[in-house]
Amino acid sequence: MTEEVIAKKEVLEHTGISYGQLYRWKRKGLIPEAWFVHRATVTGQETFFPREKILARIAQIQAMKEDKSLDEMAELLSPEASEEGSKWDDPTRLRAVGSEAKTLLWKPSGYTFRELVGLAAGGEAMRSGVSRPEAELLVHVVRVEDELLRNPAGAVAILAEKHIEREGLSLRVPFVVLARDPIKLDSQSRMKHSSDLERLVEQVKLGLGEVR
Repeated sequence: MTEEVIAKKEVLEHTGISYGQLYRWKRKGLIPEAWFVHRATVTGQETFFPREKILARIAQIQAMKEDKSLDEMAELLSPEASEEGSKWDDPTRLRAVGSEAKTLLWKPSGYTFRELVGLAAGGEAMRSGVSRPEAELLVHVVRVEDELLRNPAGAVAILAEKHIEREGLSLRVPFVVLARDPIKLDSQSRMKHSSDLERLVEQVKLGLGEVR
């Protein structure tokens, strides 16, 4: 999966922010270091960003900066996930999770941050047409992940299906891969759904800030 990129000059022109603002937000952790991609061009080395992510993040910062300080925004928008200390009793109140995830809940209360991100991945998958058992598989793989959710920049969860034909038997086996983009599947497998973990971590954190 290849993301469309945008040059730094175009970002500044498109959003109206200055070079200084961009790098101040980077130093504060509002824009992940991983989004600054340096490439050689005919005019020398230039900086590029994932187009959709950087434009959405800058719009988010601009919308929040009237009500929150840079430090408050950094706490919400930093790529590192929240600590596991807090628990949440009704995940479906979070927009990132949604009412579709009601069927994916496995306990009455006390959901951790990782579990909320897992439910957000499952809810999103169900909204895209994935079956409940496949969404449950996605939830339970994501919710036990630690390293990628603590630093989710570029991380994705791929729900895929492998087609196995052997001795007259034909099976389709669902599986989940967690890794950083790009991910390649073998020729017998096809992707059914991709969850951007970086985006889901951010959405869950923002959602928790809104409802508390």
